Formats: sequence, C-alpha cells, structure tokens
Amino acid sequence: MSSAGAGGLPWTGLRGPLTGDPLAAQLFPLLPDQVRWGLDRTERLLARVGSPHKGLPTLHVAGTNGKGSVARIWAAILEEAGFRVGLYTSPPLLSFRERILVDGVPLTDEELGEMAGELRSHLVKLAPSPFEAFTVLSLMAFRRMEVDLAVMEVGMGGRLDATNVVEPVLTAVTNVTLEHQAMLGSSIQAIAKEKAGILKSGVPAYTAAENPEVLRVLTEEAASHGVPLTRVSPVAGQVSLEGLRCVVRTRRWGDLHLDSPLLGRHQLMNIALAVRSLEALPPRFLPSRRAVESGVARAQVPGRLQLEAEPPRTWLLDVAHNPAGASALVEAVRSFPLAEPRVGVVGILADKEWPLMLEVLAGVMDRILLVVPPSAPVGRRWDPAAVVQTLPEAVRERVELFGDGVGEVPALDPALEAAMARALERARAFTSEGGTVVVTGSFPVVGDVLRALDRIPAEALPPSADSG
Repeated sequence: MSSAGAGGLPWTGLRGPLTGDPLAAQLFPLLPDQVRWGLDRTERLLARVGSPHKGLPTLHVAGTNGKGSVARIWAAILEEAGFRVGLYTSPPLLSFRERILVDGVPLTDEELGEMAGELRSHLVKLAPSPFEAFTVLSLMAFRRMEVDLAVMEVGMGGRLDATNVVEPVLTAVTNVTLEHQAMLGSSIQAIAKEKAGILKSGVPAYTAAENPEVLRVLTEEAASHGVPLTRVSPVAGQVSLEGLRCVVRTRRWGDLHLDSPLLGRHQLMNIALAVRSLEALPPRFLPSRRAVESGVARAQVPGRLQLEAEPPRTWLLDVAHNPAGASALVEAVRSFPLAEPRVGVVGILADKEWPLMLEVLAGVMDRILLVVPPSAPVGRRWDPAAVVQTLPEAVRERVELFGDGVGEVPALDPALEAAMARALERARAFTSEGGTVVVTGSFPVVGDVLRALDRIPAEALPPSADSG
C-alpha cells in the first residue's frame, strides 16, 4: 500500500519506471512514483555525497532519437584512445546494470549496493525521482572508478533533465521531433528549446537536426549563450545486413573510411555526428585517427535493429518508440533482404503516439501481434483490445491480441509472461517455414523478448557471470 512521503508525495514499492527490475528495487526500495522536473533535488543530493560531478569532463547528448547511439559511439572511440570512460544511458532493456558502464563493463551489484546505501539516508528528505537518484548514483560511480571522462545521455528534454548538472566539454543535440508534449511543450520549437538547454557558454555544440525551425531555435539559443554551434551534414554510405560503410570528412583526420556493425541508414548520421563532434574536444582528450576508426568499428547498441538467427526464421528487434523511430525501422525493413512472411510483435506504451506508429509499422507486417510487455510499468501499459478498435479494417484483419484484459497486475506477473509466451509461439508458427519476426514498440518489449530468446546483452549481466 502506498503511503505519503516528503511533501505529500506518493511513495510506493517500486512502480512506474522501475517496474520489473529486481536490481533497481534492491538499490532503492522506496522512491516517488513519478517524473520530477528541475535540477534542485539532484544538485542537493550531489552536494550530500561530495559533488562527484564537479571537475568531471563530460560529453552530454540530447535529442529525440539517436542519442543513445551517439553516446555509445563516443564512449567506444574514447576507450580505444586509452581513456577510462564512464557511460550513463537510459532506459535499460533488461537491467539497471546497463545504465552505468565503465569501459563497457557494468559495476558489480556489490559496488552499486554500497553506493546506493550511502544515498538512501538522503532520499526521504529530498524525495528525488528514480531518474534523479540513478543519475547521482552514476556520477558517484564514475568518481569512485576514477574515469577520465563521462558520457551522459539525457533522459528527457534537456534543460530540466537531471543530467544537466554536469560540466560538459562537449554537447550534442541529435535531432528534434514531437515527443513528450505534455512535459516538453506542444510545438517543435518549444521542444527544441528544452533540448537546447544542455548548451553551455563557451562549450562546443554540434547538431544533426535538419528541420529548419529546430535549427533556428538551436542557433538562437546558442548565440544567446555564447555557444559555438556546428551543424553536421548527412553522409552517404553503403548499408547492408553486415553493417555500414561510409566516409566522414573531418578537418583533423581528413577523410575517414569507416566500417560499423550498426544497421540502418539513420545510423550514418549518428556516426557522422559522433565523429565530427569529437574534433572539438580539448587537446588532451583528442583521439587518434586509429582510435576513431576502431571505435566506430566496435561500437554496439543493443536493441537497435538487432538481428538474431533462430532457423528457419530471423528475429529483428528494435526499440522504436515514437513515429520517427518507427519510420527508420520501416525503411530498414524495406531495404534489407529479409525473408517473408514478416510478423510483428508490437508492444507500445500507452503514453506514446501509438496510432501513428501502428500506421507506419503496418505497412511492412503481414501479421501483427499486439502484446503487453511483461516488464512494462503498470501505469503505462496500453490496452490492445481498445487499440485494435481504432485501426482501419484492412489492418485489423491482420491483428491478434495477447495480454489484453490483465488489469493492473504487477510487472512480470505470470499472466503477462504466459501471454507473451503465447505471442512468441504464434510468431514462430507463422514463420515455421522461414520468415522474419519484427519485435518493436518500446524498450520493455525488446528486453522481454531478448530474455525469452536467451539473448541477454552481456552488460545486463553481473560482471562475474558468463556472458558468452
């Protein structure tokens, strides 16, 4: 049962964004079940634990899509350059472990538990949100692990995001489309201004945004704060199921001929943004040409156009959770030589633009299985039975429902797990003689299916476990 916490906030035993993650529940057993805006709580909590963010050189990235990819490419390149790098991303696919990496490796549960224990005494009085508490935990970890640089991905927006307490040496805004309008504003201009909030006076900033209104806002915000802003232009390249090959022209390293294991044409821009922006790092952090090439060649982003073979079928998993992400997935599906039939396992969160997403996704799916991801937060689950009634008849004929009518059962409840298992068996039945199963719509659905397939990313496992 919930009880009132500081300031009358509702306190619960881990619902909302923490649902379904036992490690998160262990680290912070009681946190307010809500998103909270503003930097005050984060700054006060950091001060209580020694201000670990002060003096920590940080690369900070915001944007609607692609920021996780840019963050991971940055980290891989800097690690190849010999630096000790802390990487903070969100949300995870399966475990909180994924969110805090040092040189690509998660901390041990014991290390996380020790630092979380130091934080707990401050939580009731300051009442941070889960994201605020985890952001502080990441900065504590990076200071204790003596990283040379931190790479921080914004959670939502930028200006009032908990990560915006850092002291950046480089910032980037990938792109801006309509998202989280209840929180960030109803117009593209308002959302762009929120994301521009990570820009800092005198700190180089880069963007891959192409929308003229977005560029206008970013340019105005940069000028008003004395920020040198550079726009990165699109690059051409070869796209295949083996990865990407492209040439990125730079001032410092000349023409870089880059190979990447990432899939999808949209990743060409993320690679270009990550590489071009690193030219602006302080001299002591500049990577070599070899480090850039080898870093791009090994950077992986789990859950983004991830292919998994299960003969006679192939699974394609992508966390596309907004219309822009869905469009990028559809473009990839159409361009890749993927076997038919194509069956979609789709689980979108209720607060996303699922009508537009389903309209886009339906164009490349012969059968659509709507699921409720077992790990999805209780308050953000969609209702497949209600969703299907909104679809055009031609699409509705191709839809099957799994997990509707479960009510507010806890995350990972057996009823949800059983419904997901039925959906996956149905997908296998449709592809029993070959085909492709496309899993998409959210981080929870991709994480749940990876778990069901026993393809858990190594970074979601304890460091001592065999990830092999």
